[in-house]
Amino acid sequence: MPVLQDAIERQKRLLSQSLARTEEKIQHLTAHLQVDPDHLLAGELPHPEEKDMELLELEGELELRHRLREQLEILERLKLCP
Repeated sequence: MPVLQDAIERQKRLLSQSLARTEEKIQHLTAHLQVDPDHLLAGELPHPEEKDMELLELEGELELRHRLREQLEILERLKLCP
């Protein structure tokens, strides 16, 4: 069991590190593009051609953040039985 618990803890650390890097990217892109991520995800922002690739990158990072949070929450709730 200790090996499995160690593996779970290692995965939590990796997910937390990835989440932190993703948050940094999101902060950088939102500041650079001067957009509100909630409005972007709601489809309320136009995608001008000169910013289209960066906006798509931001959307991808926002989706990645969502998935990383989900995975981390699952691992936090996981209980090992002897």
